[in-house]
Order: sequence, then structure tokens, then C-alpha cells
Amino acid sequence: MKNRDSGLNRWIFESFTITPEGLGLLRILTALMLLFFLIPGGGTVHYHFLATLPADFYAPPPGPMMLFDTFPGLAIFQVLQTVAVLSALMILVGYHTKWVSLITGLSVLILQGFIFSVGKIDHEILVAVVPVILAYSNWGAAFSIDSFRKGKDQKNERWPLTLLALLIGFMMFTAGFPKILGGWLDISTQAAQSHLLNQFYVRERQDLLAELAVQWNNPFFWELLDWGTVLFEVGFLISIFRAAWFRFFVGIAVLFHFSTMISMNIAFLPNFIAYAVFLNWDAIYKSSHQWMMRWNRNNFRKSRKGVLISFTLMLVVFFALLNYITVHEKVITLQSDLMLYEVVLVSMAVVILLVGGVKCLGRSPRGFGTANSSSLHPLPPEPCNSN
Repeated sequence: MKNRDSGLNRWIFESFTITPEGLGLLRILTALMLLFFLIPGGGTVHYHFLATLPADFYAPPPGPMMLFDTFPGLAIFQVLQTVAVLSALMILVGYHTKWVSLITGLSVLILQGFIFSVGKIDHEILVAVVPVILAYSNWGAAFSIDSFRKGKDQKNERWPLTLLALLIGFMMFTAGFPKILGGWLDISTQAAQSHLLNQFYVRERQDLLAELAVQWNNPFFWELLDWGTVLFEVGFLISIFRAAWFRFFVGIAVLFHFSTMISMNIAFLPNFIAYAVFLNWDAIYKSSHQWMMRWNRNNFRKSRKGVLISFTLMLVVFFALLNYITVHEKVITLQSDLMLYEVVLVSMAVVILLVGGVKCLGRSPRGFGTANSSSLHPLPPEPCNSN
């Protein structure tokens, strides 16, 4: 019993390790993704529409949204959206980070609840789940106002990353197991191809490589895709017991969603905010820090601020430009409901995976994902051999 408890503790508290600096960079990325792309509704126009719907159209899914009888007025939607935006801004600067993370997740969840009470439910719950879970990781311990208020000797928690991995694995399992019951493994039918044809002809999602995929009529390929999809989604839950396995499945998930986007025009962008948690943020911080030290070798503190400023400004400029092009400039016209920024961001995730993840994929490098690394070390050990 003692060994079992010890093994359970190691799995919960030592599967994923990350420094406060790595969590700080993750917090900045998450907040900017929320502010620019992932707060539900896409603006006030959608809320205007929901506020005008009669009570007969209110059809909430099972859960707390059933406590309401109809859609609220526009003012309530605007308050919820304002709360979500302001709390995400506070996550960005790291002020009372734990509480504003919880507020962000709750406000996003309520907005999602009303949006999905018209009969169509999208898989976007991770947008709310990620800030709620990471609120308990103390991701405001570095690069934040909290770090100046409370001091720099704050310890970050590891178990929220394990909990998030468990939830992702369970969500994938609940997507894969019904496919088994629904006949996806029946060799006489090709379920993935059927789903593609439905998206192409019924929903008119015909962008990118969708037309080419529809013309590909090889039963062996489509049956292999059926089995691969089921095994991938069901196996995700098993992978959570080893960090290397889970990171490998996250890498496969990035490629899986990319292929779904280019063939069926479904991006699943909200999932990527959760996948990003399991990037090697310590390596990202160390690489950025070493680059800054080339310009300022004798002043660690100033170079540390340089990492924060350069990382944040780079993301802000890129996200703002991408958002402006998507909203105001029709550079690429898409026939489906797929957004240009989704295509760009998911494609960038694949590039990051192929460029930076291949060497480390599936490994538990020294200093990351192991019990030997200190979460308080100012510079994490080299995550992968660059030679």
C-alpha cells in the first residue's frame, strides 16, 4: 500500500514539472489567446441575436443552465463579456492571478452555456477549463504584478498540469468510445469518409483540401483512418500515466486536428490552448534568456525583463495583425465558417511541433517532466541535446 501511494503521489505531483518563468510565459500566451480569439461570441452582434430570441428557443443542455428559463437581456451579456475581458487582462499582467483566472473561466463558461442553449453544442469547454485549473498552479509567480507584491520565492504547483492531462484524456476517450459503439470499426463501412462527405455537401465546408479529400476514394485508406481515429482517441486516456506518452499523444493531436482542418474545415482551435500547456516552456524561456544574454551578458535581471518584453510584444503584434487581417481585410476568402486566424494558428502549431518537438517528442528530458528538476531553479537544465 505504501508503494502504491508513493507511485500515485509521483504521478500527481511529479509527472510534469515547470519553472515559474515557464508558467509565466504560458500565462501570457493564454491571456492573449483569450483576448484576441477565444472569448465566446466573437463580439456583441451574436449577443444581440441571442437577447432577442423568445423563451421557446431556449433549449439548454443538461446542467446548471437549466436553472434559467430564457436568454438574458443584452446588458447581462455585455456585463459577462466585459468581466471576461477585464479578468483576462488581469491574467496577462498577473494581478491577483488566482482569483481572476477563476473569474475568467466562470464568465467564459456562463457565456458558452447561453450560446450553446440554442441546440448546437461546440467543443470549446477547454477555453474555460484551462484558466480555472491553472489558477491553482500559481502561474502568477513570475513575470507578474503578483511577483513584485509577494516576492520572487513563490513555488508553483505541479498537480494542475496532471489534472488537465487527465481531463484531456477523458474528453478524448468520451469521443472515441462512442465511435466503437457506433460501428466505426466495422470494415464494411467507412465512417470518417461519411463524415467528410456530410461536411462537404451538407454543411458546404469546401475550403483548403476538402475537394481533394472528397475525391480520394480508397476504402483501405478510409478504414485505416477509422481505426486510427478510434485507437488514438481511446488511447489518449491511457497515455496520461506517463508524461512522455502524453506529450506524444498531444503531438499526434496537433497533426490530427490539422488534417481535420484542411479536409473537413474544422479547426478545434480551443483545444490548442490546452495543448500549449504541455509545451516545454522551460526550454522556451531558457532559449529566450540565452538570446537576451548575448546582448547583455553582465545583467541577468535586465535580460530577464527583456525576455518578458520581447515575448509579449511579439505575441501582441502578431495577434493584433492577424486579428486585423481576419476582420478587416479579406486577404483569403473562405466559403465555409472556418476563420483565417484558425488556419494560421493551427498551421503554426504544426510548424512548432515539427521544428521544435521532433527531437524531444516522447522523451522525459533531464530537468523537464522528471522528479529531479527543481521548480524553483532560475534556469532549467538543457531540455534536449541540440547536437
